[in-house]
Amino acid sequence: MAMFAPDQLKDFEPFSTAHLIVISILFFTILLIYMFRRELRGNKTAKQVVRWGIFTILVLSEGSYQIWSLANDVWDPRWHLPLQLCSISSFAILFLLLKPSEARFQIVYFFALIPPFLAVLTPDLLYGSPHYRFFQFFIHHITLVAAVFFYLIVEKYRPDRFSVLKAALFINVLAVPISYLNKQLGSNYMFLEGPPGTNTPLSWFGEGFWYILNLEIVMVLTFTMTYLPFVLTRKR
Repeated sequence: MAMFAPDQLKDFEPFSTAHLIVISILFFTILLIYMFRRELRGNKTAKQVVRWGIFTILVLSEGSYQIWSLANDVWDPRWHLPLQLCSISSFAILFLLLKPSEARFQIVYFFALIPPFLAVLTPDLLYGSPHYRFFQFFIHHITLVAAVFFYLIVEKYRPDRFSVLKAALFINVLAVPISYLNKQLGSNYMFLEGPPGTNTPLSWFGEGFWYILNLEIVMVLTFTMTYLPFVLTRKR
């Protein structure tokens, strides 16, 4: 079937009709969480259904991608280890779902919201609809964003004033062994060695030292801007 063939439907077009529909689904999902926030807060069973539904989707998504890669003999340690930031976000969200804690959320919030959100808007993706990889990629990333908004809107978890520093430190600690692994494998996990092949905002970051410096600056600025709404809300 072309839908599962690794050499078919390599025709993804940014902001095509299919891509715009996916972006609309992302915003509609956030809207649904907001609209039903009171019902979810007041219904423990419904809240558990949502929580374990998110957990199941993320496990099936990551697991099915590994199985698809192996079954089609395209699995390669340079591309298929779950070490991209969105995959790391997935494991962090799964841990949060298993052991909900506002302290954990305060770190997860920053790197499990913006990277998946940007991945939906500017995906590093070869396959177009109706390929399996197209659906897997977008379902996975939309679910990550939905998980963050679930804890923000329904559970009312909030980052604190030290969360930006803790999240930035967490990412940098992860980056050290992953950068070493990249050099050994010739991979580019977390895009530490350079921007992806497709045209994304990372393509504007330069090369070498300047690329890493720009990554760090943009990460801190993005985390700070993501935290800013909570500062303004508290002041009001």
